[in-house]
Amino acid sequence: MKPIVTISGISKRYGSVEALKAISFSVERGELFGLIGPDGSGKSTLFRILTTLLLPDAGKATVCGFDSVDDYAQIRRCVGYMPGKFSLYQDLSVKENLDFFATIFHTSLQTNYNQIKDIYRQIEPFNDRRAGALSGGMKQKLALCCALIHKPEVLFLDEPTTGVDPVSRKEFWEMLKRLKEQGVTILVSTPFMDEARRCDRIAFLQEGEIRGIDTPENILTRFRSILCPPGLAHERGNEESEPIIRVEQLVKRFGNFTAVNHISFEVKRGEIFGFLGANGAGKTTAMRMLTGLSKPTSGKAIVAGFDAATQPEEIKRHIGYMSQKFSLYEDLAVWENVRLFAGIYGVPKAEIAPRTNTMLRRIGLEKERNTLVRELPLGWKQRLAFSVAIFHEPELVFLDEPTGGVDPATRRQFWELIYQAAGRGITIFVTTHYMDEAR
Repeated sequence: MKPIVTISGISKRYGSVEALKAISFSVERGELFGLIGPDGSGKSTLFRILTTLLLPDAGKATVCGFDSVDDYAQIRRCVGYMPGKFSLYQDLSVKENLDFFATIFHTSLQTNYNQIKDIYRQIEPFNDRRAGALSGGMKQKLALCCALIHKPEVLFLDEPTTGVDPVSRKEFWEMLKRLKEQGVTILVSTPFMDEARRCDRIAFLQEGEIRGIDTPENILTRFRSILCPPGLAHERGNEESEPIIRVEQLVKRFGNFTAVNHISFEVKRGEIFGFLGANGAGKTTAMRMLTGLSKPTSGKAIVAGFDAATQPEEIKRHIGYMSQKFSLYEDLAVWENVRLFAGIYGVPKAEIAPRTNTMLRRIGLEKERNTLVRELPLGWKQRLAFSVAIFHEPELVFLDEPTGGVDPATRRQFWELIYQAAGRGITIFVTTHYMDEAR
């Protein structure tokens, strides 16, 4: 039986950057095939070529027996695709998203209900809810339903569980297992090594080249230093220090919905404090109250000595904040982002340029100072966003899932920056779905 996906000498260049360098491999029909590699290694570029959204500069690829350049229309009918960034219309409801994607493929939800029913039944009670109001796990289930609505032979999933809690990730991969049993071929990229182990085979992509293709165990053993780096040692903060955050019976309601329900805790000055919970648990809502961006319904929160309900502007002057969805301006260059946020945080004008140079050298982005942020790999963006958030040396910095979607080596580098900041006396308040980070 012929492979369902063949890739022969595929190359792609963006200006002076070689995103893919003569990539070649094949995927067998019914296989669950994984792509792993650092940020910027070319995984998304390869997926976009195979789903006919990009033209290769050289080489040839076939999907379901069709040429990716000459037969793009036929390929689009036989594949499903969940891209890394955009897969749903946030202002449309669950039902409206499904109807829209079904219409694109000249079918309907009713016609192909059996194709998605095992997944759809879990979100069907929320048919009228906007996609943007769903939790991360529910969004991924909806996106998977949209990708499957036309009964594709091949499913391409570009880091589908990024930003999703461990329980929802496990549920998602159980769905993929059932789809594989139904004969669907699946190509998936992932930054999670436990997910990579669920694949039949994985390809390790680095700097646009295939370094190895083998069983997950063999690849993870062969490239252990890159894919499974050792944890970092860290001296824990002084538990006897005074609290910098005190929360008592904090509540936040949106209409009849209670997002945060009478939570109480303390964060000691100088410690790294982890805030854990499933998607939709209220972590981001609680963080927005603590940063002065949202007013509590009831209860009390004192942050850096200021009341979150009555002194939000004072809190903002003493903290840094790296949000989950927005931290940098994509259309500004690296140095322009730094200058902008330095001005917002009140850094003296004469200090901005020398501090910027020092910071960019420390995080390894000195050569990228004139690069637009949207052109940076995700891991580089995260490093920059964190460094911008602490540029003014705040007492306290809030990080909302700062390493979501980045590879293990990049996550380790990011936590080195966190430990360095903690070593300078900055208190760190961080939400994360990675249990190795929580430890």
